[in-house]
Amino acid sequence: MKKLILSTLLISIILPSQAIEIYYGEERIESFACELSRSFKEAYPDKSLRKLKMETLSILREDIKPYVNAHPIPAGFSLPKFVEKITGIPGFPASRSEYWIQNAFILYANPNLELKEHSENHFASYIHLARKRHVDYLNGVAPKFKLRDEKDLFKQIENNLPNVADYTFPHLDGEGNPIQHEGIVNNEKNRFTLAVGKVEHEMYDEFVYESQRYNEFASPLFVWLLNQKDFSVSPEKLFKKSLEIYGDPMVAFGVIPWIFSGDALTVNRGTSSVVSYKMERLLEGNDIPGFQYHFWGYLIQSMMGNSVRVGSLAFVYEKLYQKDIPDWKVDLMALKVGKKFRKFFKRPEACQGSSKI
Repeated sequence: MKKLILSTLLISIILPSQAIEIYYGEERIESFACELSRSFKEAYPDKSLRKLKMETLSILREDIKPYVNAHPIPAGFSLPKFVEKITGIPGFPASRSEYWIQNAFILYANPNLELKEHSENHFASYIHLARKRHVDYLNGVAPKFKLRDEKDLFKQIENNLPNVADYTFPHLDGEGNPIQHEGIVNNEKNRFTLAVGKVEHEMYDEFVYESQRYNEFASPLFVWLLNQKDFSVSPEKLFKKSLEIYGDPMVAFGVIPWIFSGDALTVNRGTSSVVSYKMERLLEGNDIPGFQYHFWGYLIQSMMGNSVRVGSLAFVYEKLYQKDIPDWKVDLMALKVGKKFRKFFKRPEACQGSSKI
């Protein structure tokens, strides 16, 4: 492992990298990591980071992992259960289940997904609406669109709520056929469908039900974001608002990457992503939804102590293979916040920053 780390570092130093302007600088990184560590330490003063990680991975393994293959995301390979229990590493560079680590954060302190106030499932309605409209666009029955530019978007979301009632996600037409792009595609795996995940999977129904429960739970923060001005919300402000809504830092932090993964991955970024554009720009580049998804996703992994594994994945896949320098840069930014979070959690006296909200 040490040889792998040294080789990766050596290659990263030798190879040239494209200059990308970073807007979220070192001082902000330090301050945000400090804010996160204080919040987590206050909530869990008697917990070590290792204990938090092992307990969270236990939730991931027992309550979440059984149905994640209904929505396969290539991430590496899983390790045998006995190895996972000993090492605390589910897979390398990651296992599919680790893409759901934010859900384990939520269940850690709120196992029944209980909200302080009742909420309609606005986030599920948005995803369903966005996918249906994108299918219509691909099939030539509707013009190209940008949901984030539409003044009546919230009304559209509210009108679509009956379609996702009772934690369902309808994906068939009146004749029982899948609602999907009917045109020619290079690979059938790339065909855009209204359904999210593999409908033929034996646990697809459970996957849909559980996903819709998380979508409803995330709806209060999603609706708040929807009502903010474009590029007006800082990471610090978002975490503060999430903490206000959900009460516990594990839960509050877990909801955030769930929302941005939905905004970036379950809809088309060009036509349908909305709330990612409410966030401050992190760095130079146009893939705003991708940057937000990467930032919060890699940050939660780094907070869990997975920086080496996911950092290696980012370097090989984003920088070397895809040559996507902005994505790689935002990954590094997130990993740095997570590392500092761990440092401040272990040594609170080193945390001198104050959040800039």
